[in-house]
Formats: sequence, C-alpha cells, structure tokens
Amino acid sequence: MLRRSLAEVLNDEGYNVECAANGLDALRRLERQPKPSLILLDIMLPYMDGLEFRALQRTMPAIADIPVIVITAVGVRPDVAVELDLKQAFFKPLDKPRLLEAIRVKCPPSVS
Repeated sequence: MLRRSLAEVLNDEGYNVECAANGLDALRRLERQPKPSLILLDIMLPYMDGLEFRALQRTMPAIADIPVIVITAVGVRPDVAVELDLKQAFFKPLDKPRLLEAIRVKCPPSVS
C-alpha cells in the first residue's frame, strides 16, 4: 500500500516511477536499461530484504552507483549503514515533504 501511494505522489511530482515488490524483483528490473536515477529502498521486503539487496547492488558495476534512500520501520544499525553506504534514511510513518525534498536534491523531477 505504501509503495503504491508513494509512487502516485512521485508521479504527481513529475517523476517516472517503477516499482518492485521485493529485492529480487528489483534486481531483475535493474538489469534493464535505462537505469534509474535513484532507488527508494524499504528494508523490510520479502524474499530478499533491503540490506541484502543493497549489498548485492554494490557488487554489480552497472548499478552500484545508483544512489539509495532508505525507508524503514525498524532502523539500520550505524555500522551496517556505513558498510552499505546508506547515507539517508526515513522512518515510517513517512514525513512526505521531507522525503520529497531529499528526492529532489538527488534527482530533480523530469517534468515541472
């Protein structure tokens, strides 16, 4: 539900959004071109959680440099955040205005 509502908000803001249901699905989608400018990554995902996804993403040269903003209900240990280069996290329930501003800084919308 959060994924859909956030995608709707981002579409309304002028972003082209593609959603994945879990980390495995996201990796499959990232094999296709063009690669996204930013990944919003939930930590709690089925099949492959967000931390596992991020660890794999960082080993894949074609997608390792895509910036990530974490969305979490559980937090991330500081040592894990450093290890996985997770610089920005937003806790649920989301502060949508703050999240949108962080997204704009990393990735301006394609439509004004």
